[in-house]
Amino acid sequence: MRDFIHCDHGKWSTKDLVRRLGHALDIAGQSVERFAVNGYVDCREPSNDFPPLKIIGETALLLVSASIAAGYPDIARRIHNVAEQLLPHARSKRMLFGMCVDTSFALDYAAAHICLTRLGYRDPVFDAVLRKSLNSQVRAAHQRLPSEILEKEWLVRRWQGTGSKSRQTYRRAALESLLGHPMDLLSGSRLDVCEFTHAFIYATGFGLLRPRRLPRPASEILAEAEAALARCLDEEDYDYGGEILMSWPLTGRSWSAAAVFGFRVLATVQDEAGFLPCAKTKLQRLDESSGDERAEYLLATRYHAAYVMGFLCAAALRPGLAPPIRIPRRAQGTGTHAPILRLLDADPRLRHWRKEFDRLAVPERDAIASLLFAMALRRRVVERNFTGLSELLEIGHQLGLANCPVATQAAELLERVTEAAPRLLASA
Repeated sequence: MRDFIHCDHGKWSTKDLVRRLGHALDIAGQSVERFAVNGYVDCREPSNDFPPLKIIGETALLLVSASIAAGYPDIARRIHNVAEQLLPHARSKRMLFGMCVDTSFALDYAAAHICLTRLGYRDPVFDAVLRKSLNSQVRAAHQRLPSEILEKEWLVRRWQGTGSKSRQTYRRAALESLLGHPMDLLSGSRLDVCEFTHAFIYATGFGLLRPRRLPRPASEILAEAEAALARCLDEEDYDYGGEILMSWPLTGRSWSAAAVFGFRVLATVQDEAGFLPCAKTKLQRLDESSGDERAEYLLATRYHAAYVMGFLCAAALRPGLAPPIRIPRRAQGTGTHAPILRLLDADPRLRHWRKEFDRLAVPERDAIASLLFAMALRRRVVERNFTGLSELLEIGHQLGLANCPVATQAAELLERVTEAAPRLLASA
């Protein structure tokens, strides 16, 4: 019997969320031990490489995020143990020298220091050097994405509080980010999803600071988050799927039916596999490897997804924000999901979400019909099947599913393709 049925008043149990957060912290300890000095270099797949600065910064973020659950002795112990491991790397001569020489990246070098400071591990020398670096003439010499600006603004708030300059920085970056204007839910890249999730996480203060006002209504942004979640579940992209799911607890909104289902998929995959797979983890590579090479490859490619589950569970451990066990139902099931599911099942590849879907009652399946609809729309666009896309939109309209951002974007796409059709179909 799966752990999640043991619940607190109809919500995912605190015990289970704490267990998953503890697992993420254990992975963090292993990651610091292996990668904090030299990072990871994959001679066979260079795209898997990452520098030590990445693992050090992300581990520190996980620790400060997990501090919301420091009232649980096992979590407090793990945070302390990993922090002790991380301290010499976060405040190494390499980090200090980097702040001195490359001041436009000072906050990148100091991110772990700032997080550890907030956990009570202080260092006045690092504070003094960071202050001088942030006052350097060339402190803004590096061009950054809006989500990166929001991240640095969040770090400054964690370090020294806020002021009018910080609020102005936030407003400009938020408006320019994918929080300020719609995300391309059909043709956008995976990096666009990353930009969206990171902007959302830092704009809402990571759940640790008072959140800033979002540049658009939260309901609009969360509607786009659901469509992005559909994409991640269908592509089994659990790194960004987990980050998207943070949108609900970080805004304090009730978990939607789609978000509840998404959390169940990630939790089930993690329990059945023993870890949360990452898009970079190749099972064939694991089968071909052995010993230390295999262990290092597995840790390097799975640590980020483990951290994301830790971030998500930490956010959900705040009072009243745990996801419900059961998917919210609006009415008795009538089979709304069935026509969309038949179209999705025409693809022979079996996704992880499909197995979890089979466990649902009909009313629960109908409650996430809009999630299935978003999956089907994106598949049609990826296939460049515009006739199928048109037919699918008509089905969605008949089922009452078309009043959503991904459907309106699909309708606009069809209008553009129709307008361009004479030229597109003309002989060369």
